[in-house]
Amino acid sequence: GTSNHYATWLTQSELTNERPFFDVGLNGEGQTVTISDTGIDQNNCYFLDNENPASATYNTNSRKIAQYVPFVDTSDYQYGHGTHVAGTVAGKRDDATGAADGIAPGAKLAFADIGNSAGSLRLPNDYELLSVGRPYSKIHSASWGSEFPFYTTQSRNFDQFMYENDDFLILVAAGNSGAGDAPQTVGSPATGKNIIAVGAHHNTDDSRPRGALGPSYIADFSSRGPTSDGRTKPDIISVGKAVLSAGAVPSEFGECDGKIPGPNSSSGGLLSLQGTSMATPVAAGTAAIIRQYFEEGYYPTGERNPSNAMDNPSGALIKAVLINGAQYLSGVDNGASGITPISPYDNNQNFGRVSLQYSVNLAGKTNVDLQVFDRESILDGDSKDYQVQINTSGGCAFPDLSATLVWVEEGSTPGCLNCVMNDLDLSVSLRGVTYFPNGRNGPDRVNSAERVVIRGVQNGDIATITVNAYNLAKRSQNYALVVTGCFGGTQNQLYAEGQCSEFECDNSASHRTRNILLAIFVPLGVILLCCVGGAIIRRRKNMST
Repeated sequence: GTSNHYATWLTQSELTNERPFFDVGLNGEGQTVTISDTGIDQNNCYFLDNENPASATYNTNSRKIAQYVPFVDTSDYQYGHGTHVAGTVAGKRDDATGAADGIAPGAKLAFADIGNSAGSLRLPNDYELLSVGRPYSKIHSASWGSEFPFYTTQSRNFDQFMYENDDFLILVAAGNSGAGDAPQTVGSPATGKNIIAVGAHHNTDDSRPRGALGPSYIADFSSRGPTSDGRTKPDIISVGKAVLSAGAVPSEFGECDGKIPGPNSSSGGLLSLQGTSMATPVAAGTAAIIRQYFEEGYYPTGERNPSNAMDNPSGALIKAVLINGAQYLSGVDNGASGITPISPYDNNQNFGRVSLQYSVNLAGKTNVDLQVFDRESILDGDSKDYQVQINTSGGCAFPDLSATLVWVEEGSTPGCLNCVMNDLDLSVSLRGVTYFPNGRNGPDRVNSAERVVIRGVQNGDIATITVNAYNLAKRSQNYALVVTGCFGGTQNQLYAEGQCSEFECDNSASHRTRNILLAIFVPLGVILLCCVGGAIIRRRKNMST
């Protein structure tokens, strides 16, 4: 099975076993992520803390589970959903490096237990649920949802909570109803505007189930947009196939690593599962690393400098960084039905897969330089310009310019048909050409996250990024703007000359085609040989008589 170890390097470097963010101490330390799910087996070695057992009151001294609010009970069922999800975010063996250490193993967890022993959920009111872990927690990961593709009361409540707590980011599983390329299968609360809806892509060679394509393909089950009011979903995609994480065995104490189980199986304190439920905590753990990056002063130089520490970055900024650096995938793996072609900003992948390599500047260890503008404010009818100049003199070789605008606004009326109430517009002008967001030829009037990517920019190019408050329901609107490109930074030293990433090197589709052809033609060849051989034998018999 693919351990969280695979997911960490796929997300951080895209090179086997290279984890440049862990190498400099960016592992989620100082961050708390809240999870709402079926429960955690607190005696599993990835969470065990004999000195500070978790309680409903937040404990800053806890090793791993700083708060556990038992809305239903205080544990998980055998190989339960919640233990697996929690392990993916921040699981960490205390005594060694574990096969299932999480995406942000330095982070702490606040947990809302909303599931019983049968795995069914019983939810408190939304405000009570989202308040778990606050004010310490700035991220909530929800690997659950409904099949309603419209904007519900819960969608509104999740959006409103983010609006009222502007340092907060909620990530929600898109759903597992996408088989057969079924549209409008992303369900509430993933239909919210401010939240991030997460779809699932495949894993690497070492781990993927027999016959499945490689990491540059979306899982067939991953739910598709649009929402009923026409907004594009999901927002981003992350690893969600055959993910190995902590496995709950409530009858044992300290269950841990043993034999590594295969895809979608279990062994000891380990469990492999697939689903957008698995992809969401990968994205949430990555969000915790991005928050730590800003709070510890890695921006703007790409090296830790406490004097550059950013105090409490907004949820909109973290969302914008994740979206801005997301990379396109190659198709949907529908198995025997073949590969479904996809395109940027469609309802299969939208902005693409999570990639720290293209999201932030880590000196000499990522592909991009970064500029951010957080908690900017604009009045209705106004516009603001930002100028950036491409500078490759330091060795940075990234050939594109990417700019992303994200704003968080009040929750809308449930059932809304035009759910975005404060319409901001992003455009970028370069060399006399104006580029519009999200693959459109004009402004996007539907979505509250907008990205422009310009390919093949040149050293010295000056781009003007414009944010226009086209139509606001109130006097002003806050937003975050994130820009990546080459702005004087150094070359990425992680990659040897000519070396390609795990995604660029993914030739699994051609391998599958070859295997299918072999499966067809080898038996045909055998049959043909048998027929020819039989004919020769008969002819010899006839000749001998």
